[in-house]
Amino acid sequence: MADAARRPILIAFDGSACSELAIDKVAEEFGPREVIVLVVSEGLERVPFFGTAGVPVEPETMELLTDAAQKGAQATAEKGAERARGLGLEATTAVAEGGPIWSAIVEAADQYDAAVIALGSRGLSGVKHALLGSVSGAVAHHSHRSVFIVHGA
Repeated sequence: MADAARRPILIAFDGSACSELAIDKVAEEFGPREVIVLVVSEGLERVPFFGTAGVPVEPETMELLTDAAQKGAQATAEKGAERARGLGLEATTAVAEGGPIWSAIVEAADQYDAAVIALGSRGLSGVKHALLGSVSGAVAHHSHRSVFIVHGA
């Protein structure tokens, strides 16, 4: 295994303010180094409307929607990488498809041999937390790597 200072930091990014803050904090706390800005795109079959039995979707339509989702995920990753580069980080992008989201993040960290996984926390509580869960909490629970969770101001 490579030295932790030489291995990249994987930053999970979804375009939200809390994921932007995660990029900012990585730059502030870890200084200039290699980072991978990861966007996880859940497959359209996991979206309730498309996953509902009996809702016919033409193959051509599904192909267009899938292509648009992939392009959108790549554009989001590039937006995060641009922010990271502006803060002095050596940023590349990655897009993973699958779910649950926490699992795709953990798998990507293993794939890239990340020294640390960084991600923002939305700070959900109560019913929202019970219904939506916590991606950051699940990543911290399931990953054997260090996890840097950035909380909003």
